[in-house]
Amino acid sequence: MLNPKTFLKDFIVGPIYNFHQNYVGKYARHTYCKKIANFIFNRSKETALIMLIFNSISIVSSHLSQIGGLKKSKRENKDYLINQERQELGLDLLLTIIPPFILNNFLMKKLDSGEWTTKSARTYLTDRIAPTVGASRNELYNTSHIKPFKENVKDSVEEFITTIKKSGKLPNFINDKIPMPVKKFVDKVPMVSMEDITTDFDLIKKGQFKQFYNGKAYDEINGQRNGMLILATIGYTVIASNIIMPILKNKLANHSYKKQLERMGETPESIKRKKRFEFYNSTPIKIEEHSVFNTFSDNKTASAGNYTKNQQNNIFKNFNKYTSQSNDLRI
Repeated sequence: MLNPKTFLKDFIVGPIYNFHQNYVGKYARHTYCKKIANFIFNRSKETALIMLIFNSISIVSSHLSQIGGLKKSKRENKDYLINQERQELGLDLLLTIIPPFILNNFLMKKLDSGEWTTKSARTYLTDRIAPTVGASRNELYNTSHIKPFKENVKDSVEEFITTIKKSGKLPNFINDKIPMPVKKFVDKVPMVSMEDITTDFDLIKKGQFKQFYNGKAYDEINGQRNGMLILATIGYTVIASNIIMPILKNKLANHSYKKQLERMGETPESIKRKKRFEFYNSTPIKIEEHSVFNTFSDNKTASAGNYTKNQQNNIFKNFNKYTSQSNDLRI
């Protein structure tokens, strides 16, 4: 039997201390922040990609937080709402998160290959930049550095698995079942990209070429390319998030609601009828003091000869009024 000291050390104080050191403490924060900073620095040239990644993180974290909050709530229909939130997460993945990455990759190939470009950029590259740095046309419009979207996803997953396995934080029975990714060595002749060529031109001209924006070929040529990528990314994200997704989510919610009613053996019309029935049963009917029924009762009583004293006085008073105006008239 464990003594209290050992129990506290192994099961309470120890795990809390390790969790704080690995995930919350100063060293852990420094490690995570350093990795994020390195990632942003390495990808800083691809501003559109950075925007897409952080937008994806915000969308996924929003759905996951909603699901977590619903699981902890005491609402009667929380299972239905959780299922609805998961469906919307899948819809966001299909239309808001994954397509922009594919679009960004597609546009990068079109722009870097020179297939889609401006006339001024093409003229500068072929007539000014290429002769200065000694680059051929194949090098100017090389796209070998752009990986397909599937290959990027595969590399990211393999890198994540490798990092997790090397960290040693997984239990042994899980760590043994996950194989270590093996990268295939591909012997390729290194090719320069448009960024390398424009950078070399700026080094030769020392960033003082007056015909270019800021005197630099990198700002002129790559600025146009990155600007087009950012515009396309923002445009698709705005259209998908604010126009397409609300319509599809509304249709999905209606479809899920009808399926839920079918499982309950109900229809929207039957639910409406039940609500109207409950409303009428819960609303008391008040009979006003001067209602139609009271008037009918008064008339019925009067026809039976049960005149009140006021009614009789009023009748004879009016008769005497007309007969007493002349002394010559008597009945």
